[in-house]
Amino acid sequence: MKLRTEDVTWQEIDGELVILDLAQSSYLTTNKTGAYLANLLLEEQTEESLTAALAAEYELSTESAATDVRAFLEQLREQALLA
Repeated sequence: MKLRTEDVTWQEIDGELVILDLAQSSYLTTNKTGAYLANLLLEEQTEESLTAALAAEYELSTESAATDVRAFLEQLREQALLA
């Protein structure tokens, strides 16, 4: 999976990310961990690869990272932001 790029733009501001869906006139804001994950999603990723990367970057347990990744991916799915 990866972020949809058609009709989508984003801007990073102070480590946080605002993703604008121009087709649906909606937006999603993220914190620093969401911005980190979104940048990874510019390339094809699996949930497992995102979990491992997040755990390593922020020194989280695998369980905690997996929970955060699932929540973030759910938000992206709800906004139809995944390709």
